[in-house]
Amino acid sequence: MGWFRRISTSRPVLRLIYYVWVAFPYPVRKPLTAAGIFGVLAMKKVAGVNRQNKPTPMKDLGNLSFWGVPEVDIDRYSLELMGEIDKPLRLSLAELRNMDSEERPIRMDCVGGFRNNSSMKGVRLSTLFERAQPTAAAESAVFHCADGYYTTHRLDDLASSDAFMAYEINGQQIDRFGYPLRLVAPETYGYKWAKWVVRIELVTGFPKGYWEQKGLPSRGRVGDLW
Repeated sequence: MGWFRRISTSRPVLRLIYYVWVAFPYPVRKPLTAAGIFGVLAMKKVAGVNRQNKPTPMKDLGNLSFWGVPEVDIDRYSLELMGEIDKPLRLSLAELRNMDSEERPIRMDCVGGFRNNSSMKGVRLSTLFERAQPTAAAESAVFHCADGYYTTHRLDDLASSDAFMAYEINGQQIDRFGYPLRLVAPETYGYKWAKWVVRIELVTGFPKGYWEQKGLPSRGRVGDLW
C-alpha cells in the first residue's frame, strides 16, 4: 500500500498528469476523467486502501497542496460569509474558536487514490449559517480560499453530511493541511475539502468550482464518475 500512497501524493507526478490532462479538449477530457476515476477506484481495491480504517499516522497523512501552501497572516485572518444571506458576517479565528466546537473522526478519500483517517475539530457549518440566515434564494455555497482556489457545494449536501470548518487536525494546527480553516465535507473527494478558506459565498444555482470546470465531478461524492 505504501507504493500506491507515494505515487498518489507525489506532486511532480501529479503535475505531469495535470498538464497532460488539461491538454485534451473538454469533450475528450471528461470521459477520460471518468475512466481515470474508475481505474483509481479499482487500484484502491487492489492496494487495500478501501480496507484502511485505522487512524493514519501523522507522518503518513496524504496532502495535495497542488500549487504550494499560501502564507496566511493569522493575526489578520478572518472568515467572511456573504451573498444570499440576511446577516453578512466576518469572524476572526479567535471568534471562531470561541464558538461551540466539535471534534470527530474523519475519513477523507482523495480522487487520486489515498485515504486519510484522522480527527478534526472545528465549527459546524450549520452553526455559521444559523447566524448568517440564508435567504430563500440560497442553494449552494462557494468556498473561496487564500490561494485563489474555490469549490461549490449544494447546501442540502452540506447539511446531510454535517459538514464543518476545521482548525485542528489530530489536535494540531498545520499550514499544509489547511490551517487556519478548512472545509470538512464527509462523503466527498478531497478536492471538495477547500483549504485556507477565507470566504463563504451563498449563491443561487450550482456553479462549478475550479477542478469541476476542468472535468472532475461537480458534486464530488466518493465514487462519482461524472
